[in-house]
Amino acid sequence: MKFFFFVFKYNFRKNSFNNFLKINKIKNFRVFNLSGPFKYYLFGKWVIFLIQKFNNFFDNMVLISCDAQPILIKNSINIWFGGTSHKIPHNFIELKNNCHVFDNFIKQEENLLRLHPHNVSSFFYREKPKVIFIGDFTNYNYSIIDKIWLIEKDNIFKDLQIIDNKFFWEKHNIENHKKIQAYYIAMKDLLRFNLIVELSRLFEDDFIVVGNKWKPHIKSSLISNYNAKYIKSLYKGNICLDFGSKWGNNCLYPRSINIIESGGLLLQSRQSDTKELLIKNDVNTIFNSLDELSKKIKRLLSDKKEIEYLHNKQNKFFNEENLNYNTLKNFLLISKKNN
Repeated sequence: MKFFFFVFKYNFRKNSFNNFLKINKIKNFRVFNLSGPFKYYLFGKWVIFLIQKFNNFFDNMVLISCDAQPILIKNSINIWFGGTSHKIPHNFIELKNNCHVFDNFIKQEENLLRLHPHNVSSFFYREKPKVIFIGDFTNYNYSIIDKIWLIEKDNIFKDLQIIDNKFFWEKHNIENHKKIQAYYIAMKDLLRFNLIVELSRLFEDDFIVVGNKWKPHIKSSLISNYNAKYIKSLYKGNICLDFGSKWGNNCLYPRSINIIESGGLLLQSRQSDTKELLIKNDVNTIFNSLDELSKKIKRLLSDKKEIEYLHNKQNKFFNEENLNYNTLKNFLLISKKNN
């Protein structure tokens, strides 16, 4: 048996893992969730001390921390959410067990983790399914990004993946700019904003947008509500729109996993690993242009049986336990790099 202990100190990161913390057991792997201040101080600190101190004796055990709370060295991995390796403080950057869940053209991460959905909800029939988007946006106010957007808007709408290609930034001579990561995030946010506004115009009452900042742009938008049960109730049985994380271009990350686990049909823009993963699920849930997206939404809204078919196919694909078994095997491999 191999044993995996989640031992990060604070509760706020639990949502980022979605149902991964509830795995409990897969084949010969056992998972224990000792995260959050109560479990951390009562059990986690002692488990950390023993495994770090006697790492050779506890060779079949792996500690999992998050965002350096705490930082771990032996028989362990440090997962960094909310960004690429640019986020890691300088004094931790050399650790070989640092892991990431986001990747992009700027920085190809060495230890990239793919967390898969777990315990996916079954299909929930809706008489009138809606298109759902939950999330706010940020006004970054970079004049250079606003200028590029005005020049490239039509090209981007025809090929959403274009901003994930280095040549796009080379064209504007900023691929090596010290703020390229910030510019990339700003461009992705600007793209998402404009797509949402355009879709709200096209689909009106069939499109539900949740987030306080949308009200001046979309009168029908709902106030922000990040209650987990509320989000799940909106996703379940509906068509759930996702444009990937603003930090990277991989298809599985906390928001997309939450959609799948909640029983929503994930309709996602093409990402760098879509061909490797999601196309095995179904090409009808992937888009790479505004025109392609609007056509797929129209088709789904007019055919509830198609939504059910695609959801059941999605459900079957992600309920395969070998997906997260392989993820845990990767945890185990990386955890030995500092030993």
